[in-house]
Amino acid sequence: MTLFQGIALTFLGILLLWEVYWFLRGWVLRGPWVVRCLVWVGAACAIAFPEVAQDLALALGITRGADLILYVFALGFLGVSFYFYSRFVRLQRQLTEMVRHVAIREARQGGTP
Repeated sequence: MTLFQGIALTFLGILLLWEVYWFLRGWVLRGPWVVRCLVWVGAACAIAFPEVAQDLALALGITRGADLILYVFALGFLGVSFYFYSRFVRLQRQLTEMVRHVAIREARQGGTP
C-alpha cells in the first residue's frame, strides 16, 4: 500500500464513520445518505484496488481506469447540475406565483402602508 492509499483510505474511513454518526442521530435523509455512502465506498475501492477500475475500463473499451473514473464523474456532475438547475427554475416560478398572489391580494384590499 502506498502512502497516498493509506492517507486517502483513512480519510474516507473517517468520512464514512461521520456519515454513519449523522444517520444514527437521525439528522439526514435515508436516500441521499445511501448515495453519499456508496460514493465513499466506491472511492475507497477504486483507491485500494486500482486494477479493478482498469479491468472495468478495458471491458468497456476505455484505455485507462483513470479515464473511466473521469468520465463517470464528468457525467455525474452534468446530471447533478441539470437537476439543481431545474430545481432552481421551479423555485423561481413558485416564488413568482407567490409574489403575484400577494400583489393581487394587496391591490384588492387597497394596499397596505
